[in-house]
Amino acid sequence: MIKFRRTATIKKSAKPQPESKLSRHNKTERTAATRRRARNSIRWQLLTTMIGLIIGLVVTLTVIELVLQKQSLENELSKRVDLMKANLLERGSTMSNLMLTQVENDVAAFNFSHITENLHNTIKESPLLAYGILTNNDGVAFVHSSHPELQQETLTDEASRYALTQQHLAHVEYPALNVTEFILPIHFGNKPWGVLRLGFTMQELNKEIARSQADIATKTRDLIISTALIALVFVLIGSAVVLVISTTLSKPLMRLTESVKELARGNFELATELLDENAQGQKVRFKAQGEIGQLAYSFIEMANEIRRSQDKLADYNRTLEAKVKERTQELERANEKLQELDQMKTNFLSTVSHELRTPLTSVMGFARILQKKFESTLFPPLSQSEDKKVQKAMRQVMENAQIIVDEGERLTTLINDVLDLAKMEAGRVDWNMRELSVEEVIDRAIAATSALVANKPVQLCKAIGEALPLCEGDRDRLIQVVINLISNAVKFTDRGKVICRAQLKDGELVVSVTDSGCGIKPEDQPLVFEKFKQVGDTLTDKPKGTGLGLPICKEIIEHHGGHLWLESELDVGSTFLFSLPLPQQYDPDATLMTQDGEAISLVWQSNRQALVAALQAGLKVTADPLQSPSYSILIIDDDVNIREFLQQELSAENYAVREASSGSEGLAIIAGQQPDLILLDVKMPHLNGFAVAARLHSNPATLHIPIILHTVAEDKFLAEQLGIDYYLTKPAKEMDLLATVRQVLATVPPRKKILLFSGGDAQQDSWAVGLESYGYQVRIAATVEEGVALAVSLQPHLVVADATLATEHQLIKRLRVELGLDRTFFTLLDSPDEP
Repeated sequence: MIKFRRTATIKKSAKPQPESKLSRHNKTERTAATRRRARNSIRWQLLTTMIGLIIGLVVTLTVIELVLQKQSLENELSKRVDLMKANLLERGSTMSNLMLTQVENDVAAFNFSHITENLHNTIKESPLLAYGILTNNDGVAFVHSSHPELQQETLTDEASRYALTQQHLAHVEYPALNVTEFILPIHFGNKPWGVLRLGFTMQELNKEIARSQADIATKTRDLIISTALIALVFVLIGSAVVLVISTTLSKPLMRLTESVKELARGNFELATELLDENAQGQKVRFKAQGEIGQLAYSFIEMANEIRRSQDKLADYNRTLEAKVKERTQELERANEKLQELDQMKTNFLSTVSHELRTPLTSVMGFARILQKKFESTLFPPLSQSEDKKVQKAMRQVMENAQIIVDEGERLTTLINDVLDLAKMEAGRVDWNMRELSVEEVIDRAIAATSALVANKPVQLCKAIGEALPLCEGDRDRLIQVVINLISNAVKFTDRGKVICRAQLKDGELVVSVTDSGCGIKPEDQPLVFEKFKQVGDTLTDKPKGTGLGLPICKEIIEHHGGHLWLESELDVGSTFLFSLPLPQQYDPDATLMTQDGEAISLVWQSNRQALVAALQAGLKVTADPLQSPSYSILIIDDDVNIREFLQQELSAENYAVREASSGSEGLAIIAGQQPDLILLDVKMPHLNGFAVAARLHSNPATLHIPIILHTVAEDKFLAEQLGIDYYLTKPAKEMDLLATVRQVLATVPPRKKILLFSGGDAQQDSWAVGLESYGYQVRIAATVEEGVALAVSLQPHLVVADATLATEHQLIKRLRVELGLDRTFFTLLDSPDEP
């Protein structure tokens, strides 16, 4: 037995103060916390668990008892029904056998009237017999008690046909008629003559079954009520017992929990004392026995041990602080020394790299001069000599000169790597960030490394995904990365393929170089991106390089906001991948098509005063192409091969050809100098051909420029919706290309019609003058209704209106959707003071 005591502090009663809102709030929170603790207490959990088990057990036993009793009653009902059916069949069989003899005798005497009379009398006397039917083998009814009108008629119903097939006494139940029919074959002179069908009613049997079922239902209901009452009594008794037990067990544990809280607060004195309350509410020493007593002893020992440990820890902390301070100062001095050494290393590498490049440049230059002199001046006369020593010396000189050039280039590469590393660590790299095409980067890298596979059975391939967008980066640095990856792949691939891929993946541009070489061990893979580390000794007998190529590539890619990683399997091959972020304005889901297939016009909003000033300034109109000695044609296509094909074909016809590799570049060229004709591709990254055409047709300054769309057949509908009347279907033939170009340039385009919604603006005359200076046919509408009427009759190519006016009157919806002007473009003008 353990006895604990706790001192109680008694405070003098103070004058009651009015309760504030804050105190009421705190009191509410304390009450809620107390309720939560009560719900989580062992007493509550034990009580709910045991009561739940009792209820579950009682309910289970009750259900089992009810099911067994119900099955017993149902079995009793089934036996009673079977017994009644057997009794009915026995009585019917006896009566049928008695009547069979009389009927056979009457049939032998052809006394059918007696049979009819006998049947009617039997039906009246016996409530079980419902009807009697006598038919011969042909189905002719000689006697039919229920339907006399069918006598002498041939019965063809299913029951009659079935009865004629029976050779012996049989019985059939017809639930729909509520009868059981006995079929008795009749013989005349030992030969089958016909059948006698006697129908016995089952109404009494069904009534008896219904009475039995009602009796069973009553017994079942009484059983459920009595069983539920008994179960409720058991649940109440069990709950009371569990409540007493849970209270007895949880009370000392709650007292022990209070001491644990005191220990958590650091109050070691109070934590080792336990108190209880007697019936009068006075504090007394708490007594605990059994397992709870052992737990209390262990708790007190733990509290005392913690107190001793904390005292020791406090002493140790005081001495540790001095040691930590001393060691920290030593580490700071060591770190400063390491940083100084690292900076010295960086400066040394940079200095050595620069000093080596100066003589190396001279060596490389003179080596190439000697190589050219040998080939152009010395070797031609010596090649006529038949002296084998001379021929051998010539070959050795050429080979040695080539070795000097090759090794010089290799040394230059190594020095450049060291210099790049020094620059990157010093932060002195000049990054030329601009918009570029990843495919162009790969093409230039492949062109620079194609010589590496010239003398090896290795195929260098590329695989570029469709519609790759432009990205921002340093072109030369990215080419350097791809060249390094391809060079490594070729170096460790004896035969097979090296594939360079570019694709969109998870919202990033991912470029990869895959080889079929020897692969890299998993434990060596983390080392390939570390500076001055090589795993070449595990791959080749003579690893080459400084081990800086991949670390430099990693630095370049990370500066672009991407990351470089490796996927490799030993004896299978390796794949080096790097990612580049997409431009913020790139939208992979951007399209010029609505869900129902209608073309969307790009709304060109501009400053109204700037437009008026430009129109009043009288912008220079492009000369009529028919009067120009040489027509200017702009090719906008992202495929360099297609641009080269079109450029060669059109240049051969004396056209002045300019090229643009993207829609944005094409719009920039047009803004500088307008061409006479535009050859426009549809599938281009970032800004497709439809978007370019929509912008050109939405701008009055470029509305007149004819466009030939270089597209596929499926895009013709949208081309017509955008007002493009000329298109070439891929792949375009030379004759079709030239014929279409001649046709477009030889045709004077009709005057484009423009409708102006003035909205009461006094500057409408300036707008009209400016637009007419471009050769457009301009009509002005003073009101919205007048403008709608003019739009229906004029069918304008372009509508210019104030943005506020168009929004208030829903002009675009009325003209395009309701009036069917789906090929009309809209220019909405915002005032400077409008949001």
